[in-house]
Amino acid sequence: MKNDIKQNIMINNDEEIYKEFPKLKGRDYFCQIVLTTKRLVIYTQGNTITKNRKTKKRGMNEIELKSINHLEYYLEYTKNSFFIRLLGFVLLLGSLILAYGIYQSLLTVPVYPYSYIINYAILGLVLIIGLFLLFRVKKVLYFKVISGFNIITELELQPTKYNELALKYLASKFY
Repeated sequence: MKNDIKQNIMINNDEEIYKEFPKLKGRDYFCQIVLTTKRLVIYTQGNTITKNRKTKKRGMNEIELKSINHLEYYLEYTKNSFFIRLLGFVLLLGSLILAYGIYQSLLTVPVYPYSYIINYAILGLVLIIGLFLLFRVKKVLYFKVISGFNIITELELQPTKYNELALKYLASKFY
């Protein structure tokens, strides 16, 4: 298979291409979608996880437009687990308390060249790591097509503007 989807699909005489989305960015893979008068063609290439192993995979799904029952796309926000956020809060609070203790001379810290700058730089780095662990949110853009006898095609895409506009266009053609 070649990376250009137009070279991989056979188009009949009575079929023409409505719209093509050649630059969709998936999570750890590359994706292209072509909408024709009769079919929705989805081509993916990249890393997938099967049976707890990371493998490279190429795939092409051709879905007849008449058989599509349900089409949806949505953004999913996932936060870190409670224990990771608790660890982030402890790092944040600990770095602030240590910085205050060093500033007020409540703690004695060994003296070495540039220690007054390096101590605060290390505590600032720990503060940033704590903030990152506390407030990090992971976003994933899902695209699901249910067709025929509940055959589900699902894509996990990065939430970029191009991906969102492409999925909005596809959804508007079906509903």
